Amino acid sequence: MHPADIFTPGTCLFLVLLCSLTTTAPLTVKHIFEDNHNWAAFHLAEKDNLRNIEINEVNKMLSCKDASRGFFTYECEHCNIMKTVYFGCNSRICTNCGKNHTDKWAKSLGNALFNVPHRHAVLTIPDALWPIVRRNRFLHKVLMDAAIAAINDTISYKHRNGQLTAGAIVVLHPFSKRMDFNSHLHILVTEGGFDKRGRFIHQKIIPFNAMRKTWQYQVLTQFKAALPKTSGFAVHIDQLFKKYHKGFVVYLPEESRITNKRKIARYVARYIRHPAVANTRLHRYDGKKVTFWYKDHEGKRHFVTMAVREFIRALIQHIPDRNFKMIRHYGAYSRRTKRKYSRYLQRSIRQVTFEDIITKANKWAPNCPSSYTRGRKMTFMCYGRVHR
Repeated sequence: MHPADIFTPGTCLFLVLLCSLTTTAPLTVKHIFEDNHNWAAFHLAEKDNLRNIEINEVNKMLSCKDASRGFFTYECEHCNIMKTVYFGCNSRICTNCGKNHTDKWAKSLGNALFNVPHRHAVLTIPDALWPIVRRNRFLHKVLMDAAIAAINDTISYKHRNGQLTAGAIVVLHPFSKRMDFNSHLHILVTEGGFDKRGRFIHQKIIPFNAMRKTWQYQVLTQFKAALPKTSGFAVHIDQLFKKYHKGFVVYLPEESRITNKRKIARYVARYIRHPAVANTRLHRYDGKKVTFWYKDHEGKRHFVTMAVREFIRALIQHIPDRNFKMIRHYGAYSRRTKRKYSRYLQRSIRQVTFEDIITKANKWAPNCPSSYTRGRKMTFMCYGRVHR
């Protein structure tokens, strides 16, 4: 049989379709925004309702890995092949950059923690407060301030010699797994606190159930002080005190006690900080609707389907206001007081130098693509940026 007889028109068509199926790029948030000019149409229709920060963060995501964001150039010393690696965007909604940023932050966190046991807790507020927080986004800061007050009051309750100061890293999550607006806090807190002499007082048993009432009191009283004085809101606050007579929910996930600092990076990356929806949770997109999935506390998978514009709106609503810090360090971890307890740190705190940047650039160097030198690390040559 002649080789040409094997590749009939039908066979060729089948091979083309097979290749297209096997080489289809994974579904991404960026693709959904770009496809069919979805973001441009949404921007035009909702321009009067969009915050500037939402527009800027989306535009950053759409320019991710673009030359205008900057790049490193590398060269193979053996075959002189050059390669350019473009920078990411660090947008709040870029799932690729969000994952990379999370991993880096989690790894550096292990070196910044005190050599004491830590606990992970989730502090929530009732759904009746969600619309109020959404309309008054400055309350996110009030919510985070209330958390450390509740923690210090709780660990100091049975301490005879006065107030203890815990170290807490508070992370704001303004969304639920369904991407609804659901403000809650993830907290990594020392298992105990520091007394006035700078000694760490260990408390293996922290009464988190008892903290429910303290957490409720701090949230409601601080919200009441921060918002305009209206009789309607004052009545609403009183009703929430009565309705939730056991306090607001304080939840401890499984493996909430962390004693090994080596596990911090893996644990924190899983629980503490992540984008509202990751590319891996995108299930289907047909040009009009988007389907993504999430797992409940029992591990059961649920699917949510939204129209494209509804999906875009749900995602960008969680972009924080400009310069708002989603992660805050309180108590013994605050910048002003951390050095006071430096003997509990694994290593000293120092500023990043230019040599550190070069070291990182070489660490990120890609392998040479040449078949002769494949596997060899390329050498950093220069940094560049194309201005447009």
